[in-house]
Amino acid sequence: MSRLDLLRYFLPIQGKLSDVEDELQRILRSEVPVVDKLATHVRGGQGKRLRPALVLLGAKFAGHQGKEDVRFGAVFELIHTATLVHDDVIDHAQLRRGKPTLNRLWGNTLTVLFGDLLYLVAMDEAIQGRSWRMMEILAEVTRRMTEGELIQNDVLFKLDTSRKDYFDIQERKTALLFGGCTETGAVLTGRSPEDCAAMRAYGLEIGRAFQLVDDLLDYTATSEQLGKPAFSDLREGKLTLPMLTLLEKAHDEVNPFIRRIWDRGEEVPIPADEEKALRALIDRHDALKETRDLAQGASDRAMAALSKVEGDASTKKLLMGIPTILLDRTK
Repeated sequence: MSRLDLLRYFLPIQGKLSDVEDELQRILRSEVPVVDKLATHVRGGQGKRLRPALVLLGAKFAGHQGKEDVRFGAVFELIHTATLVHDDVIDHAQLRRGKPTLNRLWGNTLTVLFGDLLYLVAMDEAIQGRSWRMMEILAEVTRRMTEGELIQNDVLFKLDTSRKDYFDIQERKTALLFGGCTETGAVLTGRSPEDCAAMRAYGLEIGRAFQLVDDLLDYTATSEQLGKPAFSDLREGKLTLPMLTLLEKAHDEVNPFIRRIWDRGEEVPIPADEEKALRALIDRHDALKETRDLAQGASDRAMAALSKVEGDASTKKLLMGIPTILLDRTK
């Protein structure tokens, strides 16, 4: 999936997406030189803006009139960016979307403080929206995301990482943020609790599918496609579902590979012959199938949840297509 793949989905909200960019520029502008420097670097490495797009599409679908969707689109993007900034420090990452990370350029201390600042700026902006329910959603999302990060770091480099650990991390770090994005439009338009719950479920399932595909790509995509080294999750000590599945199917074969990779340190690339052998093991034991199947199931459930809600027909058609296109991601 690329920007071009998503272009037709985002065309109806292109004007508002531009407004989100303007809002982010405004919010991140600072008279403090070091803050402005770090913010400029972050803005230069922007992603697909999927999360604010989901806010805007959900709001359009629900019939929202006004500019609060733009405000909260920017808020969710800031929260997402803050988590990426902190993740890069925790993971000792050197690249993000093909560019040097903040921590690589300016060190961990400045990067962590800047990530903290992004959270605070996001919450300050959200308060201006004067929506108690939105503040509840944002507080829960940020709390759960932090819990997910704590769980993930507690099980780093542990071969006894469980499936429960994996799915807890996935739910907290990814799915809940997506759910908050898609529920926003229903909240802003005063939809019924049932509609709000269905829109939240739609986003949660998209988030689950998105993360499952992300975990697949770490084992199937090239470094060029990912914008970071392939097998990064494994080198960083994270056992995602593909590797958990392989460990269940061929523990004695794969265990030595993992031990060697971890013993070398996460900064050391996996030798080409070892990577080839590990990929062969994955193929032989069909270790990616379950992850693909679960991603497809989550995509199907997202569309089923959305089908229960009435709204703008043309926007609903676009929202129905997003789960499928996310399954076809290549980066």
